[in-house]
Amino acid sequence: MCGKKNTYTVILSVAVTLCVSLLICFILSFVYTKEQYGMLSAVTEQLVAEYPADEQHIVEIIKNSRHGDSSTVLAEYGFETIDFITPYAGVSAASAVLFVVVFMILLIGINHLIKSSYKKRIHELTQYLEQINSGDDVAILLKKEDSFSLLQDEMYKTVTEMKIAKDKAVNERKEYADSLANIAHQIKTPVTAISLTAQAEKNAGLKKQTDRLSRLVDSLLYISKIDAGVLNLKQDSVDVYTMLELSVETVEHIIHRKNITVKLPNHSEVNFNGDLDWSVEAFSNIIKNCAEHTPQNGTLEFEYQANPLYTEITVKDDGHGFDRRDIKNIFKRFYQGKDSSNGIGIGLSIAKSIIEMQNGFITAENDKKGGARFNIRFYRH
Repeated sequence: MCGKKNTYTVILSVAVTLCVSLLICFILSFVYTKEQYGMLSAVTEQLVAEYPADEQHIVEIIKNSRHGDSSTVLAEYGFETIDFITPYAGVSAASAVLFVVVFMILLIGINHLIKSSYKKRIHELTQYLEQINSGDDVAILLKKEDSFSLLQDEMYKTVTEMKIAKDKAVNERKEYADSLANIAHQIKTPVTAISLTAQAEKNAGLKKQTDRLSRLVDSLLYISKIDAGVLNLKQDSVDVYTMLELSVETVEHIIHRKNITVKLPNHSEVNFNGDLDWSVEAFSNIIKNCAEHTPQNGTLEFEYQANPLYTEITVKDDGHGFDRRDIKNIFKRFYQGKDSSNGIGIGLSIAKSIIEMQNGFITAENDKKGGARFNIRFYRH
């Protein structure tokens, strides 16, 4: 569109210049013709005064004469064409050329100023939108009366409405999260009391169920914070080995009970940008899933590496792997696969959300050597 506008501007400039040039040429031609007519009239008047009897003959000669090679007669008497060019004619011609040049320069200059002004306004409005999209709280630009005034007004109206709607949505989500948090805390109070009673009475079954209910309440609380967008994650340098070691410790009871061998190499200076505590929460759920599906005396294996684009972490077990129908649904909330035991189907969903909030990506697949395999990447940009 901009290319077409430039083409139209050039064509219009050339057309206007040609019209002005033709008009100037017509005016100069009229002036020169008037001068030639006056010169010829003066010569005729002098001839008639000198030879009054031949007046008719002189007029006939002038009337029927045509421009040809007769100029050689004047040349014999020392006259040249330049002798008949008046200073006024020369000045008029020079003025005409100068006028056309100045007019072209002014036209090009005005066109350049208009285009520069348009580009500046477009850049100004574009930069404003970019700042709004990046989340910056920018002030409203000063109103200017020009061709973009209407567009600027509509932009401000739209941005203002979007900002109001965004603030309202954020407040509603925060209120929603606060309400769920309050409910969760209210539920945990009697659950804790029941758990303590079960522990005192050595009722293992009731203690197990209350612990499960307590974990469910915690998980629902995490989900509410994630959905409300109020889960504030830090952006620190997280050492991968430290994070995985802490995550393994959270499921130490399962690893000890099944006598699982943990292969966790210590690679120095491998890290990613994120939140250590919440990353431990995410990987604890992943490792717990793997540990629960690892056979007795089985193995949990970790591998991780970094490159300029991302940090990649792999967690795999030597169990039976995923059922083909479960792989595409494994990260859905409350989804319980074919081989799920006493889980509630929410841990991997929370892990996925936390990883993605840290510019990460997670996939699940069956390892070629057997067992389940989780691949996690934290991108640097």
